[in-house]
Amino acid sequence: MRSRSRTGILAVRLATGWAPLALGSALGSALGSACSNETLACASPLDVCEGGGKTPLHHVLITGQSLSVGSQSRLVSTTQPFDNVSFATGVRAGGENLDALRPLVESADGALGETLASGMANWLTASARTSGGDHRSLMSAHGVSSRPYNALARGTDPYAEGMAQVEAGLALATEHGEGYAVRAVVAIHGESDHVGGNTRYDLDLQQWQRDYEADIQAITGQLRPVPLLTDQMSSFTAFASETSAIPLLQLAASRARPDRILLVGPKYMLPYVADGVHLTGDGERWLGEMHAKVFEHALLKGEPWRPVSPRSIVHDGAQITVRLWVPVPPLVLDDDRIDDPGNHGFEYTDDSEDPPRITSVQLSGDDTVRLTLSEIPVGTGQRIRYAMRGLAGQAAGATTGARGTLRDSDATVSRHGYPLFNWCVHFDEPVP
Repeated sequence: MRSRSRTGILAVRLATGWAPLALGSALGSALGSACSNETLACASPLDVCEGGGKTPLHHVLITGQSLSVGSQSRLVSTTQPFDNVSFATGVRAGGENLDALRPLVESADGALGETLASGMANWLTASARTSGGDHRSLMSAHGVSSRPYNALARGTDPYAEGMAQVEAGLALATEHGEGYAVRAVVAIHGESDHVGGNTRYDLDLQQWQRDYEADIQAITGQLRPVPLLTDQMSSFTAFASETSAIPLLQLAASRARPDRILLVGPKYMLPYVADGVHLTGDGERWLGEMHAKVFEHALLKGEPWRPVSPRSIVHDGAQITVRLWVPVPPLVLDDDRIDDPGNHGFEYTDDSEDPPRITSVQLSGDDTVRLTLSEIPVGTGQRIRYAMRGLAGQAAGATTGARGTLRDSDATVSRHGYPLFNWCVHFDEPVP
């Protein structure tokens, strides 16, 4: 096998004289259209669309803290139904002995169990084969429980393990004549930065993505961007907090860099274990399928992605109209799947001593929510919040914690019967 050193791999790559692939700057064209039909060869054998007739290898890195490595999650994916792989060391691959691949199955290591890897990879393959294609993933995780951003970022041991996984993935693919590219980094994270009061977490996420992309491109030679897929932390009430800035900063990062940071959505609709912080095995696999759906939409089909989130807010007297981005209209207020915490999760606030109450929440058309207040507001600092407040100490999930009942009508089929609707993000927006 070729050397896994960064310099060695680059020497092998450059010696072949592979030509660069010209890509556009927008996420849709850069990540999707150049290779959306994966039966077509691309300009560079290094790209995933080239591989001597073989199904190319799409590498997805997973980072973050305990949810990224399956803490407390019971195993539910113990067989590999397709051709997806991990390193021989498992999904939580580490940084050494990365010299072989094995079928992707989840394994237990003490309190660590099911990760989102199998749910994501297997959904992507099943979806591709439904359309007559194929999709083969290499999934590898390098997150560590309870680590804030600054303990996972460039310069740390976990980050170095991620780069070792890229070097090894490229070397193995090259050795076997397979096309290869790192398609994305998935970050399941935010809890420790909530506890630590990190107020610049949005900037940290942007820096994380830039560092991963630059270092991965330096190793692989790919011009293809490396976006960061993430989701919102929904468990802040389990940390004895009524609210949190972290979900808002995760949303802000995706708005600042929609071409590089894809916010899949919140996690309040998922099943949690008793501690209200970690997901069940089904919750991890469900989350993996949610990430896979966005991966396919944005990276393989090249279509713009926005979760259910505010698009515009209009104030007229005692009525506030919130228009939202809706991936699959129409909007639905679903009190069957989520216990209504009151006003379907919406809250109005301002700087007055006694802000008006929300008296009605109604849908209008496919993409709009109309809120009626008890009186015309006169206070300054007027804001509309959604799923931003809960009882401190409560577990996260569909019946307790910060949550809301607003979703779209996405009927995407799960391999395991999970409802793959897109639920509205946690938000806190000014009222003009």
